[in-house]
Parts: sequence; C-alpha cells; structure tokens
Amino acid sequence: MTPESTAYSFRSDLFSIDPQEDEETNPFCYGKALAEWVRAKFEELGYKPEAVIAEDWGWCVMLERQPFMLWVGCGCDRSEFYEAVSPEQKGAFGPDEREVTWSCVVGADAPVWTAFFWKRLFSGASTRARVDIVDEQLKNVLANEPRIQLVAETA
Repeated sequence: MTPESTAYSFRSDLFSIDPQEDEETNPFCYGKALAEWVRAKFEELGYKPEAVIAEDWGWCVMLERQPFMLWVGCGCDRSEFYEAVSPEQKGAFGPDEREVTWSCVVGADAPVWTAFFWKRLFSGASTRARVDIVDEQLKNVLANEPRIQLVAETA
C-alpha cells in the first residue's frame, strides 16, 4: 500500500553525478548526491534515516521502517538521455548536472493489515497522515534552498 503524494521536479546545480552511479540503478538513473542531500536535510529535522539505498527507479532515503516504511525517492528524468545517447556512447556519457530535471517523492509501504492496525490503534492516524507531514517537510526543504528552481509539482 502506497499513499499518493506530490512529486516535485526541479533544476539545480547542487548535485553532482558520478557517471557510474547508474550501474546500481538503471541506465541514466542518477540522483545519489540528491538523495544524500535529502538524507542530511531530514537528519536536521530529527529523523534517523538509513544510508541511501539504490533502487531500479533511483535512490531511496529510508526515514522509518516501523510501523511502516516511510521514505523519500530521489531521481531524475532520464527519458531525454535514452533519446540522445546511443548504447555505444553510454560509457563516456556524463550529463551536465545543471540541465538535469531532478525529482523527489514521498512514499510509504505497509501491508494492508499493518495500515488497518495503525489506524485503529492511533484513532485515525494513518500512513496518509505521515506521508502528508513528510511531503510538507520535503516541500519546505526544497523551497528553502535558493539553488533549487522548482519546475513542477504533480499530485
């Protein structure tokens, strides 16, 4: 079960790209430096996030695992790279970080029984409520960084 949240797309020169980092994810799937930055920002907010985790879709900042997994996903729009870079060029390809469209989204994963139990135990509290809180915190973190230019918010 994953409640929907807002996806934030933005441009920034803050995040470097290691051309080999996508070997842990999928081709052209960058965002490790972004995930490390998000992790540090949420530490400042009092969370104890784990080390960033490579996923096939990008980089995961795990904020909590109990009573359900609560995380921030970090990545980039890689569709333009698939169109512009041939498989032969891939090994020598390194995108200009300033031209990358970065993205972040908050997610929560819990079995249905866990979500039901959590809601009953805490009189209506839910994964949705926690996602909304973290989503608002993420929005503030991004909005308060002058070197980030928001491109879109998609619900």
